[in-house]
This record gives sequence, structure tokens and C-alpha cells, in this order.
Amino acid sequence: MDSSGELVQLKLGLLDTAAPMSSAIVYGDVYRVDGAYTVATLERGSNRSLLVDTLETPAWLHHRLKHPQIDFLKGDFGDPLLMGSIRDEFDVGVVFDILLHQPPLLHTLHLMLSKVTRAICIAQPCLKEGAWKNQLVYLPGSGDAELYPLNASSPEYRVFDVNQVNHSHWIWAMTSSFLRSALAGEGFEIREEKTLEHPMLTKHWVWKGFVAERVRANESHWSNQRATPGLHTASW
Repeated sequence: MDSSGELVQLKLGLLDTAAPMSSAIVYGDVYRVDGAYTVATLERGSNRSLLVDTLETPAWLHHRLKHPQIDFLKGDFGDPLLMGSIRDEFDVGVVFDILLHQPPLLHTLHLMLSKVTRAICIAQPCLKEGAWKNQLVYLPGSGDAELYPLNASSPEYRVFDVNQVNHSHWIWAMTSSFLRSALAGEGFEIREEKTLEHPMLTKHWVWKGFVAERVRANESHWSNQRATPGLHTASW
């Protein structure tokens, strides 16, 4: 990975802010970078770093052999059964360029954060803020060409294909205010926010970086809700 680019520097800067870290869990770090940010967590103090991803490559396997502090779990981190098999917790979580591709967005975000005890580093393209805060736009089936995130069309990123509702494609356009509120509902507060105008993106998009810290538990969170026992005496 070429560490000289602005985008790579933004992401490494987020890891620097979260450092020193005693351990790390990294989500989706193989595509195009072969686990480079997982290795970067070791350079910032992690004694154990776990990567969860559906891909593996020869270059990634080389990193694993070279660094015995790295573990790997091959599978979908949006799968609650897979995530339930991870019994450990980690000091820092790393979520780079993957939330946009998660069909069950809030559920996947909760699963990822459930393994993090202190801080989460997030970097991704965000829709620029508009008249309404907390915007989240479902892209498959959209006819609004202005929502296409890239300056140049790409056959690899089939953003508006209503059939491509999977983590290999772009599902969501979200504003940073939406992400801030979603994290707050999980008990995290953003401590640092960075913005990068990137030539890859159109004028409606911007690359954002966040470091958020766990500050509280949310007893009213949807994951804590249970069926009402017995018969409910209705007042309606």
C-alpha cells in the first residue's frame, strides 16, 4: 500500500488518534489493500489484531505469517452467528469504506461495535449535508444520477442496480450527521472528525474520517428490547 496518498494518510491519521491501542478488530480490510491497515494497528501498539473479512489473498496470508499477533476470521461480519462466535473484546475497532455496502446497516454497525470497548475509527465517502440532517438514501433503484458517487462511471460499482443488494456494491448514501446520530445511539461520541475533498468523488460527496469513543451504555437500544410477558392491558 502506498502510504503517500491523501486518503491513506487520512486513515492512518485516524489510527494515530486512537493510539496507543492494546488490541484491535478490523472489518473488511482485504479488498485492494491486503490487510495493510490491520498491520498498521500492530505498529500502533496492538498486541492482537483480528481481521474479519469474506476475502483472503496471498499477500494477506504473507502478512499473517510474518505477524503472529494477527488473527483472521473468514466470514461476513453482518452475520450475527459469526459475530457471536467472537468471544473476545477489543480496545479499538477499524471500519474503513464498508458501511456504505451493508444492506442491514444499523444491525451490522451494532454487531461491529459490540466487540469494541474503547474507540472506533471510521472512514468513508459521505453525502454532503443538505437541507435535512441525518439523511440516509437507499441507492438501489434510485433514478437520481446526481447521487452517483464517482466522478467517472465504473462497471465495478453498480450503484443503482436494484438486484445488487449485497456488500459488493454501493447500497447507501449517508451524511456525517446520520452517522453521528447512529453512533450516539450505540453509546459512542465522535471525538475527531476529518474531511477530505477527493477527486474520485462528485461535488455531492466528500470523504470523512471519524474517531468515536464509547461513553455510555444505552439501555433503550433496540437490541435490549424484549417481548412483553403475559397479557398486556391495553389502553387504546
